[in-house]
Amino acid sequence: MMQICKSDELKIFNPTPETKKLADLLSCSELTAGVLEMLRGSSDPEILREWIKPDFKNQMQKLNLGEAGKNAQELWNAKSSFGNVLVYGDYDTDGVCSTVLAMEIFRNKAAQVRYFIPRRDIHGYGLNAEMLEKIARAGCNTLVVVDCGTNDSKMLEKIQAVGVKNIFVFDHHKVSTEITIPTIVNPYNGGEGDTQKLCATAVLWCWAWNSGIITHDRLKYDIDLVALATIADCMPLHNLNRSLVRYGLHLMRTNPRRGLGALFDCLGLNRHQLSEEHLSMRVIPCINAPGRITSADISVRALLGVGNNQSIYSCINDLMRTNKKRQSLTENITRDIDNGIINGGIQRKVLFNADWPIGVLSGVASRICAQYNRPVALASQVNKDTIRGTLRVPEGGNAFSILEKISDKLDAWGGHKFAAGFSVLVNEWPSVQDLLEEMLNNIEIQHEDSTPVINISPADISLSDWKAITELGPFGNDNPSPKFYTRLNLASTEINPLGKENRHSYIKIRNAKLLAFGTPVPDVIRDINKIQGWVYHPRLDYWQNREQLQFILDYAVTEGSE
Repeated sequence: MMQICKSDELKIFNPTPETKKLADLLSCSELTAGVLEMLRGSSDPEILREWIKPDFKNQMQKLNLGEAGKNAQELWNAKSSFGNVLVYGDYDTDGVCSTVLAMEIFRNKAAQVRYFIPRRDIHGYGLNAEMLEKIARAGCNTLVVVDCGTNDSKMLEKIQAVGVKNIFVFDHHKVSTEITIPTIVNPYNGGEGDTQKLCATAVLWCWAWNSGIITHDRLKYDIDLVALATIADCMPLHNLNRSLVRYGLHLMRTNPRRGLGALFDCLGLNRHQLSEEHLSMRVIPCINAPGRITSADISVRALLGVGNNQSIYSCINDLMRTNKKRQSLTENITRDIDNGIINGGIQRKVLFNADWPIGVLSGVASRICAQYNRPVALASQVNKDTIRGTLRVPEGGNAFSILEKISDKLDAWGGHKFAAGFSVLVNEWPSVQDLLEEMLNNIEIQHEDSTPVINISPADISLSDWKAITELGPFGNDNPSPKFYTRLNLASTEINPLGKENRHSYIKIRNAKLLAFGTPVPDVIRDINKIQGWVYHPRLDYWQNREQLQFILDYAVTEGSE
């Protein structure tokens, strides 16, 4: 179905003579200069030149991970070997990538390196006290915790008492309790500036880089893990994160690790044309899937790429089968909830079903939040004592702060601004459910300014124009892919069916086509007299090894609100 936006929701940018002067100063096309002006909110050539060609060395030198980073470096330098090392990770892509990265780093100073990733449906969110005690008593000399552990100092102190000599934590979640372990490396534990926008994998990689514990030449081959985790965790793609993802994408295009290369092959992706969109839409869901419904071990094995080609491709096939199962479960639950919402049967924003598999609820919640632009919490019972849930809020809300306000009633919780998870005892759930419902009904959303678009016809954008603009990426959170606007001219516009069953359509504008996926011709022309123009975005497409430019319709634009 065609999406609609009002004209007053747009900020239409028209290039000026100053844009042409800026293009000359930056040695780029006028369209690229216009995109830079629009997205970066600046016409200062020095600021924009740094965006075009960021100084990675300078970005890394500015990085400050706080006193804990120095403590961790001193501990590393003080030991000739860490003995038997256990890496305790998390079940999402950032947790998996940081687990693999930690294993590859600590193998340089260990007799043995193993890993443990908790199961979402059994061990819950964050560190699990029972599993930690088992790990400690099994002969673990060094514990490396990634993507969790910041708020578990008391738990970590207890396992030190039973024989774990060395503890490292590399995390990026906000601090909500007193930290007493000196080697909890977390940007929110004394870090500054850009460090607080890093995912856990990036925290570990940047610590290793700046500490000099591994040669830079060797560490460069792990930057693909940083790129995957940064995109998966929707971290802001500017400054250092943008540089990390750019280098990671380049590595995946030119020399991918064995498991990723096999996954690209099985997904039918041409690695030489790999983009951030391919990672977020195709690759990352496969890496995420096992941790959602079974065990993330499959994902760890895939990224480690151990074994012969047959075993690696067997692992990748398991990964893809698991993702298909996740998709099926997600679609079934989403459809059931959708039907209730559409029919008016569900008015609550906090939904519970004891039969829902907890692992897929985050994906379902994300879909509902995006589709209806409303906050939602979904929960399921995982055993006789515990209920676990996931919370999503629209852009402008803060899921972390919502759970923080009721943290005294929760068994465990954590997350980010837009997404968070929690555990609660069964006897506490009725009051927590009511509190959450009230808070989500009264949530404060800080609405963003109008969407910026450049006024230009798709017929005037060439393949070379768009390829130059993609160099301003990678695009994502806080560095959005540019959108464009063109006015509707009924006299010169054709609307035709697209696809075998005519479920799509295209709008022909001179020699260009706007592709309206999921919108048949009757839905386009039904309100054609109310439409003032179209918002769209370009996309590179590859067909039979031929590169071409497509234009995808985002919105039909109607008259603004009165």
